[in-house]
Amino acid sequence: MADPRHDDGARLDLGDEEQWVLHAALLDYLDRRADEPSGDAGSSPAPLDRETDTDDEAALELLDALEDDEPLRLDRGGLLLVRELLSEYLAGAPLRDRATCRSVLADVRDEL
Repeated sequence: MADPRHDDGARLDLGDEEQWVLHAALLDYLDRRADEPSGDAGSSPAPLDRETDTDDEAALELLDALEDDEPLRLDRGGLLLVRELLSEYLAGAPLRDRATCRSVLADVRDEL
């Protein structure tokens, strides 16, 4: 049975600091993706990784939603993406961002 709390998406009430950390995690992810080699010019093209392309699109949509003035509403896939992005970011995050990152991760886990 579906959870009625999530019919229209889970709402994350993020303050400025939490939004900043999620924004930094998104940009970190997108920068790493942009820096990945796309293959050698002489080699045959690699098969399209549809899951990665989908993740990139979802990350860009999340970035747009975060930069919008509307409350952030995420479906289960969005919550999972935020959890993954923040978990990866936490490993190398500046000290000033770590507590905030953990706090948002706890909120996301509660929603999941």
